[in-house]
Order: sequence, then C-alpha cells, then structure tokens
Amino acid sequence: MPTLIVPLEYDRTKPQPHGVSERVLPWARALAGRLESSLVLVSVLDVPVGLRSLQEQELLRALLEDWRAECRRYLEEIAGTFPSGRPARIFVEEGDPALVLTRLAAEVPDPLLVMAAHARAGWRRLVLGSVTAQVIGSGVAPVFVVPAHLPPPVEEPVLDRVLVPLDGSRLAEAALTLLPVLGTKGWEVLLLHVRESRARRIEADVIGDDPEAYLRELADRLTAQGYRTQWLVAGGRPAQVIVETARARSVDLIAMVTHGWTGLRDVLMGSTAEQVLAHAPVPVLVRRPVPFSPGGGTGPS
Repeated sequence: MPTLIVPLEYDRTKPQPHGVSERVLPWARALAGRLESSLVLVSVLDVPVGLRSLQEQELLRALLEDWRAECRRYLEEIAGTFPSGRPARIFVEEGDPALVLTRLAAEVPDPLLVMAAHARAGWRRLVLGSVTAQVIGSGVAPVFVVPAHLPPPVEEPVLDRVLVPLDGSRLAEAALTLLPVLGTKGWEVLLLHVRESRARRIEADVIGDDPEAYLRELADRLTAQGYRTQWLVAGGRPAQVIVETARARSVDLIAMVTHGWTGLRDVLMGSTAEQVLAHAPVPVLVRRPVPFSPGGGTGPS
C-alpha cells in the first residue's frame, strides 16, 4: 500500500495562493480511494528573499508562524475532502520545495508523489525550472504528474486503463515496475511500441527485432500477474504517437520512465518523457529508474 504525498501550495504573497497545485486533488482522491493509501499533505514555505531580509527578526518569526498556521488550517480542510477513513498526516515546512519533498519521500514507506505541474518542455523548462522535474530527477520515488493543461474532471476520475510505451530497451521496460504501485485489481495495461520512421532494430539490449513478439511476451507475463492486457505497434515520432494513442484509446494514465538528465544536456538531447508530459491528455506516472545492473532483472517481478 503506497503512501500518497500530495504537495499543495499556500503562498499568501501571490495573487493565486495555490498556484496550479489544487489541480491534482481529483486524481489524488481517486488514488486514495482506489489504493486505500496512507496520505500525507504537505505545504512548503518557500520564503521570499525580501522577507528573509527583514531587520526585525521577531516580526519575521511572527509572520512565519502566522503563515504556518494558515497553511495547516488549509491542509486540514483539504484532508476533510478525501475518502472517509483516510486520516492524513500534515506537514508544513520551510525550505526549498524540491529538497523538502525528496527528503519526505525518503522517510515514508512506499512513497508515491502526486503533483500538479506546468510540464513545460525544452528551453522554457531550462529557464524557468520545475520543482516536479527536480523531484523526478532525484529518482527517490515515482511521481504521478497531473499536467496543468488538463481540464478539471467533471466527475471523480476513473483509473483503470494505463498506457505503457516501450522501445525494447531495459530502461523503458523499467516502467513495468511502476505498475505494482497501482495494484493489479481492475487495471487494463496497453503496451505500445513505436516503430520510428527511420529503419532500426529494436534496442540492442533486448534480444530479437520483432516488436510484436516482444510485446506479446510481456503481455503474457502481465496477464499471469492479474492484469488485463493489450498491445500495439505503431509508426511515427514516439512522443507524438504516445500522446495520440493515449487520446484515441481513452486511457486514464500513461506510465513511463525518464533518463533523468537535467539542464542543458536534457534540452539538447531531448526527452520523450518530457515531451509527453508537455502534451499528455491524461496524468503521467513517471520515474527515473535506478541504473540497470546485469543479473538484476527488469520488468515486473
């Protein structure tokens, strides 16, 4: 049973004190009800430099204590909107949001971060930065990302169909290790391999060059574990095909891994996961996997 960590913003210095963080709540409630998860609600006080420079330190402490109290009241109200019987632990801390969240994820059992994000891609992300990108890059836990461009659901989201893109590499196949986080009951898994326009073998670290046989084998393994499975081979540019398939097949979630590079290298080399996050029609469950070691095995166990 995972521990859901849901970061929510409360910044009284901004015109919109919650930013986009509340966009995640319908999906967080659906996950909490489906997985019967423990719940942690957290707000991080990212204190502005101007406030830190106040000469009157007593005044600064009073302002921070007042801010903390407001955050706690806000999180307690949000906790009351989750399924009954799901007591929430509430954390209000001061510091760098990404560092606070990664530390908290390292301290709780089976963490699953559930975050809303602008999901900017390329140069915009390099310039503006992203707490979500930093948390994903840490590799400390899987992150259920709700892109800010998704419209609020009219009803509680249904979560029973997940798309898993696979290129035949062990890196991409590590996405299958995300599935147990969601539990097997009721999930239908659609495995997708995108055959790019330029001719090339399926990735060299997986034996063979027949993507259909490869997907059938993985589908059989997942079926034996209790999942309902389908598979599909399509041609085109990977990120575009993944987004279009998610929309056409009406999936509820995309699960994939990222190489986790940061900064300039990520922008120049490109990242399918980053492009998918920027355009996905549904939330994306993503994680930077641990490095593969020979004999360590891949895929679901």
